[in-house]
Amino acid sequence: MDNEQLLKIILERFDKVDSQFEEVLSRLDQIEKSQQEDIKGTLYLISKKVDGIKYDVDYLSEKTGKHDTKINSLEKRIQS
Repeated sequence: MDNEQLLKIILERFDKVDSQFEEVLSRLDQIEKSQQEDIKGTLYLISKKVDGIKYDVDYLSEKTGKHDTKINSLEKRIQS
């Protein structure tokens, strides 16, 4: 086998490796993009749940305040 044939074989293999490497990079980009979308979706769900919990806490806090006011008023009436 002469040098020219050997060089041709090496170049063909290099082209094949280069093509496979580009395919791997492309797949990694796709995986990265899909993970970003998954993370965005998860954060959106967490945000919605936190908003719901905040609403519940605010509601219960308001109710507790009203009940405390009524209890205080009743205690004052009983003491008088």
